[in-house]
Amino acid sequence: MSYWHVALKNGAVDCLYCDQVVLKGLRLEGSARDLNVEFSLEPFGEPYEVSTGAGTWRIHILRLKPVGEGPTDVLLEVHCGSKRISFRLYPRKPFTFRIRGKVYWGKEPYLCRIEPRRYENVVQAALGPADSLLCDSIFDKWNDRVLRLSSWGSLRIRSLIDGKSFEVEAEIKTQFGVIPEIIAGEVIEHYVAEHLGMPYYKPYDLSCHPRPPAGWCSWYYFGKEVTEEAVVANTDWLAEHLKSFGLEYVQLDDGYQGETWLNWDKKKFPRGGKWLAQYIRSKGLKPGIWLLPQAVGKVDTKLLEEKPDWFIRKPDGEVFRGFANYPYVDPTNPEVKSEWIEKTMRVMAHEWGIEYFKLDGQGEMHQWYALCRKSLHDYSPTPDEVYRRLLETIRRVVGPKRVILICATQWRAMGYGDTCRTGTDVSPAKLKEGAVCFLNALRATFSNYWMHTIVWYCDPDVIMVRPPLHYEAAKAWASLLGLSGQVLMVSDNMPELPPERVELLKRILPPQPIRPMDLFPRNPEGPYPQIWDLKVATKWGRWDVVGVFRWFKEYPAKVEITPEMLSLPPGRYIVYEVWEKKLLGELGEKLVVELKPESCKVFCIRPLERLPLFIGTNRHITQGYPDVVSLEWDKEGRTITGESLVVGGDPYEIRFLIDWNGEKYDCVEAVAQGAEIEQRVDGKLLVVTLRRSTSGKVKWHVEFEQK
Repeated sequence: MSYWHVALKNGAVDCLYCDQVVLKGLRLEGSARDLNVEFSLEPFGEPYEVSTGAGTWRIHILRLKPVGEGPTDVLLEVHCGSKRISFRLYPRKPFTFRIRGKVYWGKEPYLCRIEPRRYENVVQAALGPADSLLCDSIFDKWNDRVLRLSSWGSLRIRSLIDGKSFEVEAEIKTQFGVIPEIIAGEVIEHYVAEHLGMPYYKPYDLSCHPRPPAGWCSWYYFGKEVTEEAVVANTDWLAEHLKSFGLEYVQLDDGYQGETWLNWDKKKFPRGGKWLAQYIRSKGLKPGIWLLPQAVGKVDTKLLEEKPDWFIRKPDGEVFRGFANYPYVDPTNPEVKSEWIEKTMRVMAHEWGIEYFKLDGQGEMHQWYALCRKSLHDYSPTPDEVYRRLLETIRRVVGPKRVILICATQWRAMGYGDTCRTGTDVSPAKLKEGAVCFLNALRATFSNYWMHTIVWYCDPDVIMVRPPLHYEAAKAWASLLGLSGQVLMVSDNMPELPPERVELLKRILPPQPIRPMDLFPRNPEGPYPQIWDLKVATKWGRWDVVGVFRWFKEYPAKVEITPEMLSLPPGRYIVYEVWEKKLLGELGEKLVVELKPESCKVFCIRPLERLPLFIGTNRHITQGYPDVVSLEWDKEGRTITGESLVVGGDPYEIRFLIDWNGEKYDCVEAVAQGAEIEQRVDGKLLVVTLRRSTSGKVKWHVEFEQK
């Protein structure tokens, strides 16, 4: 059995779980009136064990020895159990105690909350090693366990810039007669597998695909009527307009297959799959394909007569037909495995060069194998094992570097998919009706976002921004994807998109490696949270990008934002509206946002640390994360120096606050290496614009003088 235990070192405490240091260098200090005291911890007697119905606890009693003047009669008990450790104070006089130290919890820890104790209407997400005062837990993805910290007083966990460690601080005011826990830690083992009911949990390794996929899908515009000509036209457009912004994949979705997945309809695709894949690659993009390797994609296939033993059958003896009435093959049949499944995947991956596989009809696979189990060539494996062995075969053949999308909502595929459709299809037929066309994306996002980057990249389905969907709804949809960092596949006829709709896509491409901070599911039927708080942390700054949404007309038109809801430390904050490019002022005690039905506003909220203040850029909705490589402020020279990733042909705007509360600055000089540069004043902001014909890094600096 695993036990917590402690070690005293130089007056501080290390806490170990499973022989690994978790809480390191915990030190106590305190204050009362004008007295501030640091304490050194020393043993007070020998540790001993207590056996109870809850297990065995090891008790350590420590004395707080003041460094200098301070109380000398305070004791601290450390209770070490199998899953829980706690620190209890035995004070004598009224005193405020603080304990602080570092926290280590796995190689890829997620600061999080595992239930919405406060502000359930706020979704939290992180880009970089971000903080939140609402988070009291850390998830160890690779060992599937949570460390939950608590205090009878206040508690704060702060992420360190290395992304792998934290600082924790707890504070409590107490006196004689009360025995408070100043800090406690509890381990929840098998959090995803048991507590969230996902027994096949396997952590997703981000190393092969550090960012979620972004691309184009043919289905939601062309459907089965797609042609080679249509794919080529969209490929050409994407290569010219969105490739430089981070779009990578061109995925053909249905409508191509003939008798097999490798023999294509020659009327619609006269040059076949290999030629099309090579053409896409020639444009600097990556080809993707939709298929059902578990089935034959032709309802009346000749294989039913030629290979009757290839197919699974229902208890009545009839061939089982699932997705689109396609007949399903038997993956336990060695011939099916080698001549159908392995051959299809091998040719597509290694001979054609397909790099993105959308495997459809996955959601109920285990159920079909359960129904047809007695007809299987080998019915000794469980239905789950049959399905997972099918996926293992596919992954083995295509290799680890090609993207596999599991479509849809199939938790038994954990460990094999890079991405997973976490809901059913959005509806192009309802574009005229507004946001209801992406209702299924809302269901998928709010119920399953907790899996994102942990199990796989979540795919709430494609985005469509074309008319007749009204612009505000398209902007809300784009904002949700941009702030969540989920899989981003657009499904419009791209050459026909109006420029303002293309602009929405440019500002959310590519999807960033955003991760959830709320590790729990929400009700898929709503009501859906109206505030999405993306917390961003880099080596040069921390800020929040906050989306405020009115999903449908029945949702409140006025939404209030407070610093407490966003878990912001005390201080002053500047608010800038991203889409409208408008400075709103200071956050203050609250900001009341008024919204039309099916619309959103996105705010960049930054600490008002000094003037001039970097506000953000126009490159991405995240306001500086993917593009600003470095940023430095030279106080003596009154110069801000930076380096940015600029997209060729896209004017790159950098904004600075230069006028606030009577303090004003002018731009003396703005210089960029390898780019044209211009500047203008927009109210209280200085806007510096960089232009270059090719994409690349640009070093720049702006010198200011105070008026």
